[in-house]
Amino acid sequence: MEVRALQINFQDFNSKIFGRPDTLRQQFVIKGSTDGENWDVIADYSDNQKDMPHAYIELEAPSNVRYVRYDHKYVTNEYLAISEFRVFGKGGEAPPATPESFSAKRHSDRRNADLSWSPVEGATGYVAYWGIVPDKLNLSVLMYDEPNYEIRALNTDQKYYFQVEAFNENGISKQSEIIEVE
Repeated sequence: MEVRALQINFQDFNSKIFGRPDTLRQQFVIKGSTDGENWDVIADYSDNQKDMPHAYIELEAPSNVRYVRYDHKYVTNEYLAISEFRVFGKGGEAPPATPESFSAKRHSDRRNADLSWSPVEGATGYVAYWGIVPDKLNLSVLMYDEPNYEIRALNTDQKYYFQVEAFNENGISKQSEIIEVE
C-alpha cells in the first residue's frame, strides 16, 4: 500500500498527571516494511518535545509498505496507552465499481426509509448520503461489508434525495445517480 499519513491517538491509562504540565510529550518512531523483516523509518519523532495526544503525521513522501510498526521511545505518563493507530493511503488496484440497483423507499411511517443496492465485489463498505436539496446531501452513514440501510430519522413532510458509493483500500467509487423520494 502507498502510505501517505498516520494518526496515533494516545490515552491516559492510570495517569497521575493532572492539568497540562510543560513536560507532556510523546516520542516514537514509525517504521514500514514490505516483508515484515527489513524495516525503514518513515516518521521519526524520537526527539519530539511537544504534546501530541492525537498525533497526525503527513509523510513528506508516500511510502510503499505492507507492514507498519510503532517503536515506543517515551511518554510522560507512566504507561503507554494507544487507543487508535490509523494508517492513511491507497492500494495499487482500481477502486470498486459504483453500486448498482440503488433504490430508496419510504415506509408508511414516513420518518423511515429503506435504502438498498446490489453488493459490489471487492468493496470494504459503503457510504450512503441524503439531504433535502440534491446538491447538498449533508447527512451520511458509513457501513462496512453490508449493503442496504434503514434510515430512521427523516421529517415526515419533506422530500429527500439519496446517493450511495462504495469504498475499499484502493479508493472510492463514483457516486450513484441521485434518487428523489417524496
